[in-house]
Amino acid sequence: MRTQGAQANKTGKVAERMIEGMLRQLGYAPVVGRFIGTGIYDTPIHADILIERAPGFAHGLIIESKWQSSGGSVDEKYPYLVANIRYCYPCPVIILADGSGARPGSIRYLKSQIDGDHVYAVFTLKELVTWCNRNL
Repeated sequence: MRTQGAQANKTGKVAERMIEGMLRQLGYAPVVGRFIGTGIYDTPIHADILIERAPGFAHGLIIESKWQSSGGSVDEKYPYLVANIRYCYPCPVIILADGSGARPGSIRYLKSQIDGDHVYAVFTLKELVTWCNRNL
């Protein structure tokens, strides 16, 4: 029997691999788990997926995948993620927030943080696929 945390980690990795595969199909060489610096708590940050040569993103584009398929704590981590993106990430970030387990208020919060510079966008998986097909 898997713990809830172990199951969440597994489903999150599946989403990351789906995004990585899509980006490869589009002709990119996504970098998974790239160390990008230290965060607001002076701990290491590794980007889920970095696209180094994305058109229109001179310093790259990061996709952070936050998949929550059942109720849990991922949405409580969103403010920490946003703070790290604003103050520590080297390039714009798209946040994938999907899986139907996050609280609706947490998704509204994430979308309210979009500034087009640090937090570039917040998408579901379907929205991310559509955006990538049109823009990358």
